[in-house]
Amino acid sequence: MKYRTIGIFAHIDSGKTTLTERILFEAGKISAVGSIEDGNTESDSLQEEIERGISIRTTFHSLNWKTAFGDFQIQLVDTPGHIDFRNQVTDLLPAMETAIVVLEAGTVVQSQARLVIEELTKASVPMVFFINKLDRFADEYLDTLVSLEEILGGAPVALFQKNEFGKLEFYFHEPSSFPKTIKEELISWSDDLLISSWNDLSAQTDFSLIGLQTGPKAGKLYPVYGGSAKTGEGVRELLDLVLWTEPKETENSSSQDLPLLVLSRRTNPEFGRYAVIYPTREIQWNELHSLWSRHVTNGDKDFTFSTKDDLTGENPFHFLDPESEETLTRLEKGKLVFLKNHPGLVLLPGQTVTHPKGILFEEEGPMSGRAQSPFSVLMEPEESSEKEFWLCRLEELVWEDPGYRVQKKEDTGQLVLLGRGELHLEIGIRRITERTEKKLTISSINIAKLEHLKKMSHKVALEHRAFEDQKSSGALIAVLEDTADFSKQIAFEVSLPEEVKNSIETSFLEACLHGFYGEEVVGLKFRVLSYEMPKGDLQTTLTLLKVAILAGVRELFPSNTYLVGPLTEVEVKVDADHLGVVLSDLSRRSAKVVSILEAVAGKSHLKANAPAQNLLGFSGALRNMTKGIGISWERTAFTYEFHAFLKE
Repeated sequence: MKYRTIGIFAHIDSGKTTLTERILFEAGKISAVGSIEDGNTESDSLQEEIERGISIRTTFHSLNWKTAFGDFQIQLVDTPGHIDFRNQVTDLLPAMETAIVVLEAGTVVQSQARLVIEELTKASVPMVFFINKLDRFADEYLDTLVSLEEILGGAPVALFQKNEFGKLEFYFHEPSSFPKTIKEELISWSDDLLISSWNDLSAQTDFSLIGLQTGPKAGKLYPVYGGSAKTGEGVRELLDLVLWTEPKETENSSSQDLPLLVLSRRTNPEFGRYAVIYPTREIQWNELHSLWSRHVTNGDKDFTFSTKDDLTGENPFHFLDPESEETLTRLEKGKLVFLKNHPGLVLLPGQTVTHPKGILFEEEGPMSGRAQSPFSVLMEPEESSEKEFWLCRLEELVWEDPGYRVQKKEDTGQLVLLGRGELHLEIGIRRITERTEKKLTISSINIAKLEHLKKMSHKVALEHRAFEDQKSSGALIAVLEDTADFSKQIAFEVSLPEEVKNSIETSFLEACLHGFYGEEVVGLKFRVLSYEMPKGDLQTTLTLLKVAILAGVRELFPSNTYLVGPLTEVEVKVDADHLGVVLSDLSRRSAKVVSILEAVAGKSHLKANAPAQNLLGFSGALRNMTKGIGISWERTAFTYEFHAFLKE
C-alpha cells in the first residue's frame, strides 16, 4: 500500500473543513456529508468548534483511494484556518508530503492563505491549489489567480475549464480537451522536458503529464483546479491530481535521531495521553530498542529522564494503530501511528522525540526567552486547596496545545495563562472550566505593554552617599542612549573587577523593570565610561552603588519614554450594506484603514491596523453588527518593527 500524507490548508471560512467532509464522503468513510452550520462534521467535534463554526485543532483521517495508476491510503490532515492556531500548522510541515491549498473564488488570496503558502514554500512542500465555491461565484476567480501569481513569483497553471455544456473539465483526466498552450506550460519549467519533447518526433510520450507529476515537487509548477466542496464538483479529480504529483521526501535530520516526527498531542479516555507520530523510515521493534538503548548508555543530553527505569535502557515505546488500536511492533515509513506517552519520552509537536523537553512553567517578563504572546489572563482558585486541581487542568491544556504557556506569579500566588490571541485564550479558558463545579476567578484579557526609550543620548554622573556622607558609592560616569530594537544593553568602556561589573549590570536591569508608566523599559543602552571606586568595605560600596544606579536611571524615565503595545492587522469581509457601521466601529477603536476592496456578490474586503488592546471584542461585535455575516481575521505581533504607540 502506498501511503500519502496530505494536508489541507486555507484561510478561515474558505471551505477547508467542507472539502475534508466531501473527500471522506467520496471515499466511502462517511454515509452523508455533514455541515458546519449543523455542527455534525467529522473534523469539528469539540463543542467550541461546533458553536463557533471554525476549526480549532488539527484532525487526522485515513481513507483508501483507487486511481488508474495505483491504490493509495491517504492520511488527510485538516488544519485550523484561524491565525490563533497557527502553531498547529507549522508543527505539521516537516511531515507534509503534499499540500492542498484551498482558495475562495470571488476574492484575492487572503492573508492566512498567503502566510501558509509562504511557509509551505519554505518547507519545500509540493502544493496543489483548489479554487472553491465556484457553485456560487462561477467564473469569478481571475483576481484569485492574479494575486496567487504575485505571491508565488511565478504563474500558476489553471487546469480546469468549462465545456460547451457548462460542466467543468480537468486536464489530468481529459488532456486532449485543452489547448496546446497548457501542455507547453506544463513542461516549460524544465529544460530537460522541453528538449525531450522536441526530440520525441513520434510523440509517443506525453511529457506534459510528466511535467505535471514532477513540477510541484521541484517547486517550479503550481497546478490549480477549481470546483465546489459543497456540491462535490471537482473533488474526485482533485484527489487524483494530488496523488499523481510526486510527494516531498521526508528525511531524518540526523542519523542519530529516532526516525519519529511528532505531529500533534491528544488525550484519550481509554489509553490516556498520546502523540500522533510520522515515521520517517521503516523501523523494526528491535532496531528501535537498540537505538533507544544507545541513547541511554551514551547519556544523550537530548533526552530528559524522569524515572529510574529510564536509565536502565528500558524501551518506553508503545505504538498503536489508529484504525484498530492494536499494538504495533513494526513501523512503516509515512504511516501515521499513535505513541502512548511515557515519563522518559519527550513528545513535542514539530520535533523528533529527541528534542529537549518543554516545560509547563516559564520565567516571567514579557521579553524573556523566546517570543511570547502578548495576550494573557490572571487566574486564582476560589479555594486555595483547589490549586493542584487547576494546575492539572492547565497541564492537560498545554499538553494538547503547546501554544499555551503558564507562569506562576510568586508574589501573589496567581497563575498566568498566555495564549496566542483573544480567541485562543477564550477557548482555553472554556476548556479548563468545563465539566466542573469548582470556581476559578479569571481576569479580563491583559495585553503586554512596554516602555521604549525615546531617541536620546544623555550623560549622567551617579553617586550616592550615606551615614552622614561618610560612605560613598563612588562616582560612576555613564551614557544612557536609545537602541533601534527592544533590547536592554550594557557596555563597559573601562576595566572593572568582575563583581563590580555584575553589580552594575544587575542594578541597571532592575531599574528597567518599572518605568514612568509602570511597565518594563526597553530599547536602551547603558555605557559605563568610568568609575572611581572608594576605599573601604566592598559590600557596602556595592549596596550604595545599586541605590545610585536605581535612582539615577529611573530619574531619566519621566518624559523620556513612550508606551508601546502590540499592533493588530485586521481584515474584514462584510456585505456592502454593513460597511458603514463596521468602519464607524473601527474608527472608534482608533483603527487606521489601509484599504477597501470591492469583492463579488456585494461583498467588501477591508484592511486596517489598530492597537491590539482596542480590538478586544471586535470579532463578537462584528457578528452582532452584521447579523452573523461579517468575517474577520486578525494577526497580532509585538516587535520593534510591528508595534503600536499608546502614550507619549
